[in-house]
Amino acid sequence: NLSLKVLSFFFAVSLWLFVNLKATSETTLQVPVRWENVPEFLEITNAVTDSIPVLVSGPRRILSNLDPRKAAVVLDLSDAKVGLSNYQVNEKMIPLPPGLRAQVLPPGNIQFKFDLLVEKDLEVEAQFAGEPPEGYGVEKVEIQPARIRVVGAQSEVQALSGLQTEPIDLTGRDSNFEVRRRVDLNRPHVRIKGGMDQVDVKVRIQEKTLQKVFQATPVEVVGVDKERVELSPLVVDIVLEGPAGLVRSASANDVAVVVRVPAGATGLHLLRVSARVGVEGVRAECRPDRVAVRVLPPQASQ
Repeated sequence: NLSLKVLSFFFAVSLWLFVNLKATSETTLQVPVRWENVPEFLEITNAVTDSIPVLVSGPRRILSNLDPRKAAVVLDLSDAKVGLSNYQVNEKMIPLPPGLRAQVLPPGNIQFKFDLLVEKDLEVEAQFAGEPPEGYGVEKVEIQPARIRVVGAQSEVQALSGLQTEPIDLTGRDSNFEVRRRVDLNRPHVRIKGGMDQVDVKVRIQEKTLQKVFQATPVEVVGVDKERVELSPLVVDIVLEGPAGLVRSASANDVAVVVRVPAGATGLHLLRVSARVGVEGVRAECRPDRVAVRVLPPQASQ
């Protein structure tokens, strides 16, 4: 019977619509939490949860199409003060489509920790890693800009006495060089004011200074016949100082000590001795730097 079949079809459709339109369901959603209007003089210093659990119930057809991102809770922090503050979330704060109901599940509050926002000028120091070749070292470091202003939570800014660059590798460096490095703040709630977080670093590399001692070096007399001279002491030590490579290469054959006796001098004199070094760029010092010289008259030596 065609009429009966048509009637049965419409009855089934009506029943399906009635069941689905009237059927209710519920589900737990993680509703996003956002905040706004943080006072300019405050900084949030704790890890704040970015969602809360909410039990949502209502018609299944509406609930199944619900996008949690469109139900986000927005907190107004314009009344915030220094210290801990709890902001309670209630059902009225959750924007849901008509027909849906929300129940905020425990704990139902968002905790914020606020600190004063302060500024401070800090000196930047270069941080090094690795070692230059043997005999070389860092002589001077120039940083531009030498000081940087930071802004952030008072508790963290006050704890800073200075700033460091990211590590600068010295491995294999035996000459001057320049690099650009980021400033390593290492503080979660401190930032550089103005956003310029890089500095230019000039590093001057110099060969290290080394000392080497040649002991008991004989004193040579010049300016008078050696047969007429008595010395005390007869030997002195020579201390060489200069670039490590040059000093290491010097040998006893490269050094000599002389004392110059003025022409016509006789009697006892305390004269300065001088060192001769056959290596350029090396300084020499005699210890002691004076010797007693007795010059005998010409007839006394015959």
